[in-house]
Amino acid sequence: MTLLFYDDRPLFGGHEAMTLLGLEAILAKPGIKVHFIVCEENTTLVKRLETLRQRFPALTVEETDEQASRFEAIRHFFSRGRIADLSATIRRIAPDAVVSVQGGIEPSSLGIIAANKCGVRAISYLAMPHSYQTMGAKLGRLLDWGAPMLIERPDAFITSCDELAAHLRARGAKGPVEVVFPGIDTERFAPADRDECRRALDLPVGVPLFACVGRIDLRQKQQDRLVRAVSRPIVDECHLVIGGEGPDSDTLDQLIEARKLGNRVRRIPWADTAKLYPAADALVIPSRYEGVPLVMLEALACGTPVLGSDCDGMRDLLPDEFHIDASSSAAVAAALRDYVDRGMPKPPEELCERVRNGMSIPGFQKTFAETLLDLVKPI
Repeated sequence: MTLLFYDDRPLFGGHEAMTLLGLEAILAKPGIKVHFIVCEENTTLVKRLETLRQRFPALTVEETDEQASRFEAIRHFFSRGRIADLSATIRRIAPDAVVSVQGGIEPSSLGIIAANKCGVRAISYLAMPHSYQTMGAKLGRLLDWGAPMLIERPDAFITSCDELAAHLRARGAKGPVEVVFPGIDTERFAPADRDECRRALDLPVGVPLFACVGRIDLRQKQQDRLVRAVSRPIVDECHLVIGGEGPDSDTLDQLIEARKLGNRVRRIPWADTAKLYPAADALVIPSRYEGVPLVMLEALACGTPVLGSDCDGMRDLLPDEFHIDASSSAAVAAALRDYVDRGMPKPPEELCERVRNGMSIPGFQKTFAETLLDLVKPI
């Protein structure tokens, strides 16, 4: 069997990390060859694929100068040469299926279109099926113009939670939609003594402390809304630690300085998050939209409560009492106040055990490989 993976996204994210883990499980099976076409600008993914290729001779890596844009549906309509070129490549490789690694509906959709043209089974491994309007993009209505066509094209989908699967079906997915929850390193992310972790990170002991971990992207992640919430008098005893970097890091730092929150809001790098989760009274995810946040799973594996927006994977996994209204800084502040007043309850132990036992990296790899290979069977 030969599989062709296609990813024309120039950025490396959690979805690419999950793809690599799943790919490793596929390559470990005998009799399977994998050809991976990767965007040459995604240097992190190129390097990691090369490392994987050294371990698995059945993997071939080919770079492409194609790069996804926010106007992919429109480009498919007018730039037929791109489709023809990739179709010729698919015919040369002659795979049993094309697997497009799609962070959203448009990235890597070229692989789906070209597979359709060649009569090859097209499978979308999709992280977030949201519309541009939902994501708050400028010209969202225009950018969503071609989305129905792109959603109808794959022969099958793999996505990361039941909520996203239902969203895909509601938007017009015609083929099977299978769910494979992502996996995390449950050895690294494990329960630890809260006060010891705070002292290790030089964080205050004996005060309510919230954490927010993720890419600093204010449009999606809304860390600015959380910072403004913490600045409100009703939660002036609370401290906040933000882990991560991103395109809006400088803007967030300026907001912290402008609000004079340097004594209660602190930034730390990604590397410290394994200690940050147990140190926090809760992880807060005030995002506008998400897939299944890996940080949510990491925190729950540590036994740390998660307060998350009532959407997507957070709606799927978190009990109702841990959902928050993130529509404004006032609403977020009220949610933090309510959580503190309720005695900062722990998450249900059965939920934490579900994450530790069912959403580990080996568990993800096994389920991903089985699900994908089952979908490759003839229609």
